[in-house]
Amino acid sequence: MSTRVSFATIQTTLPGGDEDHYRLSQKVAERDQQLHDYGRHGYRLANTVTVAGTEFVTVIDTLTKEDD
Repeated sequence: MSTRVSFATIQTTLPGGDEDHYRLSQKVAERDQQLHDYGRHGYRLANTVTVAGTEFVTVIDTLTKEDD
Protein backbone atom coordinates (compact mmCIF):
# COMPACT_ATOMS: atom_id res chain seq x y z
CA MET A 1 0.00 0.00 0.00
CA SER A 2 1.46 3.35 -0.98
CA THR A 3 1.09 6.59 0.93
CA ARG A 4 0.17 9.74 -0.94
CA VAL A 5 1.86 12.94 0.12
CA SER A 6 0.51 16.43 -0.45
CA PHE A 7 2.85 19.41 -0.71
CA ALA A 8 2.26 23.09 0.00
CA THR A 9 4.54 26.10 -0.14
CA ILE A 10 4.44 29.39 1.70
CA GLN A 11 6.40 32.29 0.24
CA THR A 12 7.07 35.25 2.50
CA THR A 13 8.83 38.40 1.29
CA LEU A 14 10.54 40.31 4.09
CA PRO A 15 12.06 43.78 3.93
CA GLY A 16 15.84 43.52 3.78
CA GLY A 17 16.65 46.88 5.35
CA ASP A 18 17.14 47.60 9.03
CA GLU A 19 14.86 50.64 8.98
CA ASP A 20 11.52 48.82 8.70
CA HIS A 21 11.29 46.86 11.96
CA TYR A 22 7.50 47.20 12.21
CA ARG A 23 6.90 45.77 8.72
CA LEU A 24 9.42 42.97 9.36
CA SER A 25 7.68 42.01 12.62
CA GLN A 26 4.32 42.07 10.87
CA LYS A 27 5.49 39.79 8.03
CA VAL A 28 7.16 37.35 10.44
CA ALA A 29 3.94 37.17 12.48
CA GLU A 30 1.95 36.47 9.28
CA ARG A 31 4.35 33.67 8.35
CA ASP A 32 4.10 32.16 11.84
CA GLN A 33 0.30 32.23 11.60
CA GLN A 34 0.33 30.57 8.18
CA LEU A 35 2.65 27.81 9.43
CA HIS A 36 0.40 27.32 12.45
CA ASP A 37 -2.73 27.11 10.26
CA TYR A 38 -1.16 24.52 7.96
CA GLY A 39 0.02 22.57 10.99
CA ARG A 40 -3.52 22.40 12.34
CA HIS A 41 -4.50 20.72 9.07
CA GLY A 42 -1.82 18.03 9.35
CA TYR A 43 1.03 19.64 7.40
CA ARG A 44 4.60 19.47 8.66
CA LEU A 45 7.45 21.80 7.75
CA ALA A 46 9.83 19.87 5.48
CA ASN A 47 12.24 22.55 4.28
CA THR A 48 12.94 26.28 4.41
CA VAL A 49 14.98 28.19 1.84
CA THR A 50 16.02 31.81 2.23
CA VAL A 51 16.79 33.88 -0.86
CA ALA A 52 18.47 37.22 -0.20
CA GLY A 53 17.90 40.01 -2.70
CA THR A 54 19.08 43.59 -2.77
CA GLU A 55 15.96 45.03 -1.09
CA PHE A 56 14.06 41.99 0.14
CA VAL A 57 14.60 38.54 1.63
CA THR A 58 12.28 35.79 0.44
CA VAL A 59 11.58 32.83 2.69
CA ILE A 60 10.10 29.76 1.00
CA ASP A 61 8.71 27.05 3.26
CA THR A 62 7.79 23.62 1.89
CA LEU A 63 5.25 21.61 3.87
CA THR A 64 4.13 18.01 3.50
CA LYS A 65 1.12 16.04 4.59
CA GLU A 66 0.52 12.31 4.35
CA ASP A 67 -2.93 11.66 2.93
CA ASP A 68 -5.05 8.94 4.45
